[in-house]
Amino acid sequence: MIGGLRGGLASVVSACLAVLGSGTVAHSQTDRIATVEEVHNAVQPAGLAPLRVLAYPHRKIASGMERGMLAFEQRKVRERLYRQLADWRSHGVIPKFGGMGEGSGFGGGLIYEFRPAENHTLRTLALITLRNYQELEVGWRSQLPASSVFLETSYQWRPWENYYGQGHDTSRASHTSFALRQSWAGLRFEWNPRKRFRFGVLSRWEWVSASQGRNSLLPAITSLFPNLTGYNRETRLNGSGAYVELDGLREEYQLGGAAHLGASYQQSFAGGDLRYLTLEAQLEGRAPIKTGNSVLVAQANFQMNRERGGSDSIPFYLQPHIGGSTTLRGYPLDRFYGRNLALLSLEYRIRVHPNIQFYPLFDEGQIFNQTSDLSWLNWHRTYGAGFRLRSARGPFLRIELGWGGEGTQVHVVFGDREQPPLRGPVRYGAYKR
Repeated sequence: MIGGLRGGLASVVSACLAVLGSGTVAHSQTDRIATVEEVHNAVQPAGLAPLRVLAYPHRKIASGMERGMLAFEQRKVRERLYRQLADWRSHGVIPKFGGMGEGSGFGGGLIYEFRPAENHTLRTLALITLRNYQELEVGWRSQLPASSVFLETSYQWRPWENYYGQGHDTSRASHTSFALRQSWAGLRFEWNPRKRFRFGVLSRWEWVSASQGRNSLLPAITSLFPNLTGYNRETRLNGSGAYVELDGLREEYQLGGAAHLGASYQQSFAGGDLRYLTLEAQLEGRAPIKTGNSVLVAQANFQMNRERGGSDSIPFYLQPHIGGSTTLRGYPLDRFYGRNLALLSLEYRIRVHPNIQFYPLFDEGQIFNQTSDLSWLNWHRTYGAGFRLRSARGPFLRIELGWGGEGTQVHVVFGDREQPPLRGPVRYGAYKR
């Protein structure tokens, strides 16, 4: 009996090993090596064939990703890329990802910096996107004791700009677009008597025009707004002004504040009689909630334009506008236009990773033509949340979700930019919060 039991167990073990292809067990004359077909049928029965067919794309993708990741690590692609970028930067070449603002499409370009002498820098920026947004900037900076002199010029072509009409109560159904062409050149002097204090004066000449937008899905702008001031006509302005900045901001999650105050006077030098004064202010305060991990950020932005006696009307494309990722995040880009702007925002920034922030947000703002238009009922308010991906050189990607009076909006912005020292009529230059 015991012998029979031993023989039975040996036969079972031998059969299992044969099926698994692990070799042979010489307990019986009938023992043999399992064929490939038998192993395949035992491991993958014919009844599972439909599931294997359905899972085939997943298996191919997973195995391909695994091979790709292994090759990426084995060939040290990341390390080689970092070394290449560091080598480019040592020669003054800096790749730029994004940076032309929301709605401009995916793109980027290069920054080139050349230093012929220790205190002199030539800087060139060239950007282009898949939606054919174009930008070229060239600037020369000479550093003097406690001061700097800048010679600057810029060109932008923006073919897909949104427009919904003038004022705070325009209809969402009046959505159209226009193309903006903007060029300017100027001279700026900046004085830095203290580390966190700057005073500057500047003068620049601007050529700005608006024409038919390239979005064929929207009605022509003239069909909805036939009498737009400045449309299809180049506006040529000389803008001169002064600004003062106090920068008490330190690390991202530390107590601090900043203030920017500016005034400029715009006057046409050809093709019209446009004269107006621009006053602007930006304020920011930060209060840490948890040291090194979270901070409450409050920001305010004001801009007022006043035509002088007998002046032409300010062209619509030179007026302030709100809506989008840098203003009201519960509304589409450039949803409201008007002569004056008031904007407040609040963010609670939480560090979820050394390079990633999460933040609930609140915005409220209004476009108004006269101070009498300022009313609690006319303010637009939005709520939402967002993620900001940062690199060593600043914000790299922002994804924000906002709820406003017209529904929900999702904003995706690549490569924020620093604010210009004085906005005046220069339309697109400030993308950074």
